[in-house]
Amino acid sequence: MSSRKIKAKLNQFLFALSVFMTLSGCDYGVECQDDPYKVQWIDISSNRSLVYDLGNDASIGRVNATIIAVGSSQDYIVAKQYDDIRKEINYYYIDRKKDHKYYNWDQITEGPFSEVRFKELKTELGLPDFSKKF
Repeated sequence: MSSRKIKAKLNQFLFALSVFMTLSGCDYGVECQDDPYKVQWIDISSNRSLVYDLGNDASIGRVNATIIAVGSSQDYIVAKQYDDIRKEINYYYIDRKKDHKYYNWDQITEGPFSEVRFKELKTELGLPDFSKKF
């Protein structure tokens, strides 16, 4: 199975798990929001993910935990993630014009990138700065 398919299956599992946990009465919070995107946590505040808000307390994942910074512009959303498993920092971006609520994260989220590559993309594409740090 390809790495992309494994990531897609993992994202589907994590989404289903987050829905289950939300419905089972766990704590939930929103750290920041730039419609239709929000950084939310479930159960513990350090478990922050970037999601696409579907309304009615539903969302679909875009970048999994642990989000440590985000930024946005009219064209892009950027996220900085600490990967607890690999113990590394990853960078992502989303082209807002290409995103849609029916897309899975792997169809729209670009990354993970190293810091060096992300800085190159920031210059090439005009990606926004990280305006919110956690």
